[in-house]
Amino acid sequence: MAGGAAPIDLSAASFATFAEVRAVAQRRGLGWWTLSSFALDNPELDDAPADAQESASGVPTFTIGARDVESYRGDVSRALDDVRGLQHAGWRLVLTTEGHGPAKRMVEQLGAADTPARLVPRLDDEPEGGIVLVTPAMVGKGFVAPELRLAVFSEADLTGRAGTSTRDMRRMPSRRRNVVDPLQLKAGDFVVHEQHGVGRFVELVQRTLGTGGNAATREYLVIEYASSKRGQPGDRLFVPMDQLDQVTKYTGGESPSLNKMGGADWAKTKSRARKHVREIAGELIRLYSARMATQGHAFGPDTPWQRELEDAFAYVETPDQLATIDEVKADMEKTVPMDRLVCGDVGYGKTEIAIRAAFKAVQDGKQVAVLVPTTLLGQQHLETFSERYAGFPVTVKALSRFQTPKESQEVVEGLRTGAVDIVIGTHRLITGEVRFKDLGLVIIDEEQRFGVEHKETLKQLRTNVDVLAMSATPIPRTLEMAVTGIREMSTLATPPEERHPVLTYVGAYEEKQIAAAVRRELLREGQVFYVHNKVETIERTASRLRELVPEARVGVAHGKMNEHQLDQVIRASGRRSSTSSSARRSSRPASTSRTRTR
Repeated sequence: MAGGAAPIDLSAASFATFAEVRAVAQRRGLGWWTLSSFALDNPELDDAPADAQESASGVPTFTIGARDVESYRGDVSRALDDVRGLQHAGWRLVLTTEGHGPAKRMVEQLGAADTPARLVPRLDDEPEGGIVLVTPAMVGKGFVAPELRLAVFSEADLTGRAGTSTRDMRRMPSRRRNVVDPLQLKAGDFVVHEQHGVGRFVELVQRTLGTGGNAATREYLVIEYASSKRGQPGDRLFVPMDQLDQVTKYTGGESPSLNKMGGADWAKTKSRARKHVREIAGELIRLYSARMATQGHAFGPDTPWQRELEDAFAYVETPDQLATIDEVKADMEKTVPMDRLVCGDVGYGKTEIAIRAAFKAVQDGKQVAVLVPTTLLGQQHLETFSERYAGFPVTVKALSRFQTPKESQEVVEGLRTGAVDIVIGTHRLITGEVRFKDLGLVIIDEEQRFGVEHKETLKQLRTNVDVLAMSATPIPRTLEMAVTGIREMSTLATPPEERHPVLTYVGAYEEKQIAAAVRRELLREGQVFYVHNKVETIERTASRLRELVPEARVGVAHGKMNEHQLDQVIRASGRRSSTSSSARRSSRPASTSRTRTR
């Protein structure tokens, strides 16, 4: 070490020992608290007052007759039995959650389990006995005080799961690498090794290297490559498990040609890829420089109302949702106009992201346009947005053909004057007749459903307005722009808790199977969309469906119906009062199972 001496004298650093710090605190009369779950084994303290005892060293000691909440390890039924037992004994019970939404959900769950509970915004007085008081508070782990007949416990203490809120710090990595999972590989799957190129997975094997005391058994991933000699079997590469970071899944064409180990073909492929990447990088630099030169509106940080809205969310956000919400907010707070694509399956939480982004824009005095491909989806969004914004001074209106000319004109005038904060509409929003007072955000749901001429009109809105596009199945061009970086992209890949996968069955037309599928959905109080391909025969199909399932209420909707009839059917379906037969494909499935017949 140049200019220094070794060993280094740590005592010369600006640190004080624990004893020195405590001595300074005592000399200055500062409070010094030591919290411990261990009681002092000192017989001299047995006869001292309970509130303030003094040890032999003269240090005041307070002994609190409390203990930790018993760990139920996810056994909710046993936890509820204990809670009910304490209720019958007249104990005072307080349950804390990390937000208003989880608190409401816990009250509902406790009530369903015959455990009386009441939601209180805060506890200012002594809690009453015989009922669980649920309140939003960040108190960590709970405690039980038998002498006080008081128990304070958290959602995690009761359910065995950590409480979650919008402030939860769970995060997925911002960029997922396509790392191979050896347990998910099947024989014949294509993989890519960083040094040798495309190969075919064969198996997982164990091999012992060395002899005697130096013998070591390791597990290997076996990859087969093209033979280096004609007529010979393929060469095999044994990859140790600690080097799996060099192996990734193959995501290109369906049947690639295998590379040769140590050959020049993989080196040439990588060279061509680097050249193509440099060309794309040059194009991106040009595009980003033009984009950075465009000035947009930089939205402010979250307001208390924003946090209140997010805490009222009745479900637990997935890690992908939380990461995407943060990315969208960060884009909106920049001066560069946002152009982000949110890609995720149906039911993965794209709408909630749009709701929070729109609310953030409204908080800054901007207007929001939500563009949807169908009037049915627009009606669904109107109900969802209105329900989430209940209690906030946000005006949400719809613009579709279901409205009368007078109602439509009032919405258009409200957008021009600024009286309408958020408008949800179909293609009419981009016909040119709608004028906004101060448009700040455009949300496009199911972007792939809009044609080229519609997107050319949208480009006029994208000059200095933030754009958030959402799609479960983006078209290849949009996906390419997102993957190459021309547009920002967020992916929702984590399903919500307890979400059932969509089941798809493809087979020949069979009436018994159709009737069974409809009855199964009706048993769970769900709805069915029966998609028919011809308007001319849709009534005959609906009649046959009524004969197959007499207990179902069947409504018919198609594009040739007048607005009044179509409005009645759509609203009846929205009230969950009929099984719908439609000649148009729904924008999203209404059930967890789909049956396609040919």
